[in-house]
Amino acid sequence: MSTPFSDAARALLEGAGWTWGRRVDVAALVGDMRAVGFDVSDASVDFLEEFSQLRISHAPSIIMGEREIFCWTEFDPARVCTKRDARIANRCSELVGKPLCPVGTDGFHFTVYISAGSKFYAGMDASVYSYSENAGELFSLMTGGVRPQHLADWGV
Repeated sequence: MSTPFSDAARALLEGAGWTWGRRVDVAALVGDMRAVGFDVSDASVDFLEEFSQLRISHAPSIIMGEREIFCWTEFDPARVCTKRDARIANRCSELVGKPLCPVGTDGFHFTVYISAGSKFYAGMDASVYSYSENAGELFSLMTGGVRPQHLADWGV
C-alpha cells in the first residue's frame, strides 16, 4: 500500500512504529476473520499488512488533572473477530451498499472498517459513519482530531 502521507500523518505513524515498506504477516488473522464471516477484501489485507498492530494516539484529547489524554486507534481487528461482530459489519455494509471489513478500533468505541475500494468507515452501536476516502486522508484526519461523520442507523 505505502500511500503517500502528509508530513504530520507520517510523523504520527512513525511515532507508532510504522516504517515505509512495513509488512506484517496477517495470513492467520485473515483466516480467522473469514472463518467468523467477514468479507476480507484485497484492500483489507493490503492495509493490515502495512498497519496491523499499530496503536496511534491522536487528537482529540482531554485534560485530566495536569495530563493530556489523547484518543487512540489500534489496528488490531482480532479484538472484534467474532460472529457477532461480523453480523454487525454486515448490517453496516447494507447501509453503505458495499462490504466492509474491520481493520481496527478506537478509544471512542468505534470499529474502523475498510471497503474493497479502500474507503474507510466506522461503526458504533447501531450507527455507521463515513471516515475517509483513503488511508492517506484517514491518517491526516486523525492528526487533526477529525471524527467520522454520521451516515445512518440500523435497527436492533
